[in-house]
Amino acid sequence: MPSTPHEVLIVAMREQPGLLGALVSRLTGVQLPRSLKPTDATLRFVKPAELRLDLVLQGGRRRWVLVELQRSVDPAKRRRWPLAASLLFSQTGALGDVIVITARRAVARWAERVACVRTRLGTTLQLKPVVLHLGAAESKALLDERRPELALFAAWAMQHRHGPAARAVVERAFELTERLPRALRRAQQRAILSVLSERMLELLREASMNPDKIPETPAARKLRLFLEAQGRKKGRAEGEAKGRAEGRAEGEAKGRAEGRQDALITLLRARGLAPSPDDEARIRGCADAAKLDRWIARAATATTVREALGTRTQGARARPRPPGRSRPTPAPRS
Repeated sequence: MPSTPHEVLIVAMREQPGLLGALVSRLTGVQLPRSLKPTDATLRFVKPAELRLDLVLQGGRRRWVLVELQRSVDPAKRRRWPLAASLLFSQTGALGDVIVITARRAVARWAERVACVRTRLGTTLQLKPVVLHLGAAESKALLDERRPELALFAAWAMQHRHGPAARAVVERAFELTERLPRALRRAQQRAILSVLSERMLELLREASMNPDKIPETPAARKLRLFLEAQGRKKGRAEGEAKGRAEGRAEGEAKGRAEGRQDALITLLRARGLAPSPDDEARIRGCADAAKLDRWIARAATATTVREALGTRTQGARARPRPPGRSRPTPAPRS
């Protein structure tokens, strides 16, 4: 199942097709056609079979780009990537590009040679994709003031890193995000936080709670303020959810108690034991489910309402003994 960082970046490139072009141009110097638009990423064959890909962009009938995000090695891609490229080649009559984006050097090396198979006789089937490894140098290049939207890729590349350098990249990415238009800015800020690991988020939260421990740059301050705002928003949401849950629980408990109260009063009346206003007020004032259950059980056999409710009749008090008089001591038996 795709992870959150995986889905966040795919959604970003699907909603802003120009992001991929900007990334490729920045790292390779090659310009992708601006006519490329997202299309159905599920490739279908003549037989009822489907091949699900991360992202497919098409521009006209003869231009296409297949994009895959790889966080780890996946042996199945040895078959799927050549198959997908062959199908698109057959449908369009033109060869497009297969672009693999990864933040791990080992995965980048694997992706370059995985789709190459050879028989003992010598038949070779090979697909060599364009692999974009977002390492430390590439992440630094993506922190470009002229293209602040690329900061999302730089932050995504930090998903496995947690040191001071990674934190500096995230802070810089947040700082550059402030240059985007307001609508895009908020979306990219949320996207950046979504692609970070829990360990990195915890480090950022600790820094936001006590910025005196770690020197705070302007970028770190912006990130801290955003995290604090997000924390307050999350706290309000959790508080409201808790309040609703407690309210529901209280309402359900009250409803169950009222149901038992009604059942008890109905049972008493059905047995000809009409409760007085005081008795009914006592029943209505009881919210203890266990006690109401005991009253209902006794009401099934009781001869009076007082017996059903367990009310004891207070007997006459013993007369006080006059002072100086003691109880006579019985004579010992002989």
